[in-house]
Amino acid sequence: MPKDHILAIDCGTQSVRALIFDPRGNLVHKVRVPIEPYFSAKPGWAEQHPTYFWENLCAACQQLWQESPVAREVLAGVALTTQRATMVNVDERGEPLRPAIVWLDQRRTEGLPPVGGLWGLAFRLSGMTETTAYLQAEAEANWIRTFQPEIWERTHKYLFLSGYLTYRLVGRFVDSVGCQVGYMPFDYKGLTWAKKSDWKWQAVPARVDSTHRDPGRDHPPGRRGDWHPSRSPPHRLRRRQGVRGDRSRLPGASRCLPLLRHHGHRQHYQPPLRRGHPSHPALSQRCARGL
Repeated sequence: MPKDHILAIDCGTQSVRALIFDPRGNLVHKVRVPIEPYFSAKPGWAEQHPTYFWENLCAACQQLWQESPVAREVLAGVALTTQRATMVNVDERGEPLRPAIVWLDQRRTEGLPPVGGLWGLAFRLSGMTETTAYLQAEAEANWIRTFQPEIWERTHKYLFLSGYLTYRLVGRFVDSVGCQVGYMPFDYKGLTWAKKSDWKWQAVPARVDSTHRDPGRDHPPGRRGDWHPSRSPPHRLRRRQGVRGDRSRLPGASRCLPLLRHHGHRQHYQPPLRRGHPSHPALSQRCARGL
């Protein structure tokens, strides 16, 4: 039996969908599992347990196997896309340390030190100081470091939801370059982290190693091997994720970056994000231009 079908998993804000496509791109079968977008411990907060997303992903896949007209053995690969800017803190075992902060969250961290040096001078001369301060205030990692320092100190890796689910799928802390967006310190031409001189590294509590790896197109299960609940070996995990709301494939989207938090020595790092709220397009546009 040829392995020529693709399983696509879409973990959105309101549901998790599992879909099977044939070699010609025709939809064979799909399953949609509704989810609770978030809960609010305080006004303006939006959080959800990371394991809740994973459990519903497994439920969607299990239902798909029961209903699909084709067997799961025909799968050649898996594509994963998720809601944007939902952040997860995990320890060294990959266990979540707190609820994930969902992209709809409204909390802010005021009074942070401004970007300094030549970048700070350039922002003052161009009238962009308030814009960079806004980015800093919106970064979830700055809030956690300020108000939950014990969580931040225990954080081994700080991940997108996409990175967390990828870890659960294949047992490795990797994420696609297709997940990077305009307000990230990311070089889109080189498909790697921005240079150390980039102002965004001052805006968030991060430092990045100068190297990154391209594990290629194959992502065999790692030590965790958590894919077993869906009973389908992911021979290839290919990431397909564009700008939030745009499911188009980006160039190099199958290439991945290892993500680790900095702990006193140079490591790969996933920097914190401003929430991807659609009501602030000007900020994303300015940051995308490198301002």
